[in-house]
Amino acid sequence: MRVPLQHHACKSTNGGHAVTASIYHQLDETDRHIVDLLREDGRMPFREIGRQLDVSESMVRKRVTRLLDQGWMKIQAISDPLKLGVPVVATTYATVKPGQTEDFANRMAAHPAVRYAAVGIGNRLVVESLHADHKELHAFLESELGRPGIETSETLLVVDIKKSVWDWAIPGESDAHTEFDPLARRTA
Repeated sequence: MRVPLQHHACKSTNGGHAVTASIYHQLDETDRHIVDLLREDGRMPFREIGRQLDVSESMVRKRVTRLLDQGWMKIQAISDPLKLGVPVVATTYATVKPGQTEDFANRMAAHPAVRYAAVGIGNRLVVESLHADHKELHAFLESELGRPGIETSETLLVVDIKKSVWDWAIPGESDAHTEFDPLARRTA
């Protein structure tokens, strides 16, 4: 199957909020297709990528090396912790006193139980953490989110992961002025 070096225009299905290709102007069309193919199959041989894009294997190798070196992508396995048997997955939203957000976010990011830590607008943090049991989660919340500086927090237990935030496609240059559905698949 050859992948044409152009994306089709897609309408957003997420309530009108759209991602446009113009925010990805740093990557050219070939780079976007390489990233897309590796996102779908991180073990795809460079020879196969080159065949699908009608470019040389060495071009793919050089571009992948550049994309990795410049931090545009990582090639790694994405797993579902619940399916792997992690008994407690928690997502915590916290409001931090102004001026302390970065310190708390960096502390959370360094914690071994935390797999995702992000800073939001308005002194907000989002933390996803994995725990052996509810007692361990409770201890984590008490020690890390019971500190001075945390104004409020809310934790929910995740019972099923319906969508991975890592599973999205990069829009193509031809989509620059149209809405884009980040989960749309290209057709050959």
